[in-house]
Amino acid sequence: MEAAIIWFDDWTDLGPLFHLAEGRGPAVSGLHKEATVAEALVNGEWWLSASRSRNAIITLLKQCLPSPVPIVLSSSDDKYLWRTGNDSLSTIFSTAKTWSSPHPPSPPVNWHFQVWFKGRIPKHAFIAWLVAWNRLVTRDRMRAWGIEVSPNCLLCSGCDESRQRLFFDCVYSSEIWAYFCSRTRFTPPIVFEDCLRWLKNSSTDPNIFLIVKLIFQAVVYMVWKERNARLHSNVSRPTHAIIQEKTDCSVAT
Repeated sequence: MEAAIIWFDDWTDLGPLFHLAEGRGPAVSGLHKEATVAEALVNGEWWLSASRSRNAIITLLKQCLPSPVPIVLSSSDDKYLWRTGNDSLSTIFSTAKTWSSPHPPSPPVNWHFQVWFKGRIPKHAFIAWLVAWNRLVTRDRMRAWGIEVSPNCLLCSGCDESRQRLFFDCVYSSEIWAYFCSRTRFTPPIVFEDCLRWLKNSSTDPNIFLIVKLIFQAVVYMVWKERNARLHSNVSRPTHAIIQEKTDCSVAT
């Protein structure tokens, strides 16, 4: 323990003395910041033992310093112990535990494996992840932020644009879903959150299970891409063009 830095190392039960003394300990006591515990011991006593100062910091340090006897008599080498959160003390330092302590993982979501699965197409999965969190910049969200934009859906102009409207309720996207659902002979739910949950157990056949998830992400990606093309480039394509593109990709794969 004698090699420990007296002000900054956590060598007492009260934590670092520097913080306990509100950063004023070195200046008030006359013991420099880099001093070790050994340097703070003079003839077997703490350097403050003979001080008669009534300074509040000096008084506090005297009360907080442990008995010097065990330290002086100790013949064992110093060792550092690490503790993260409420874990027990350990001689092993873990970078992962140190990071996770102030950054605890978020609660698991029920759609994780419907978005991040082996064989996914990265750009499709990324958009599906944003949609699952409802983080795409749809017009209902923009208006909620106070941005003055038309609320109309860019695909059909029939109702206000939202995640549910854009990807499921819109006539344009519904036609695309209807085509692929008829090909796979599935009837998924028409509410976005329900569809995400349905994907988890959509088929017991691993090959069909993968295909269904790929179709879901591909349609979401293409609908969002079409929506942005109309917004930024004033270019629109009919639904059969989207369907043909995805069909050609599937054949090529």
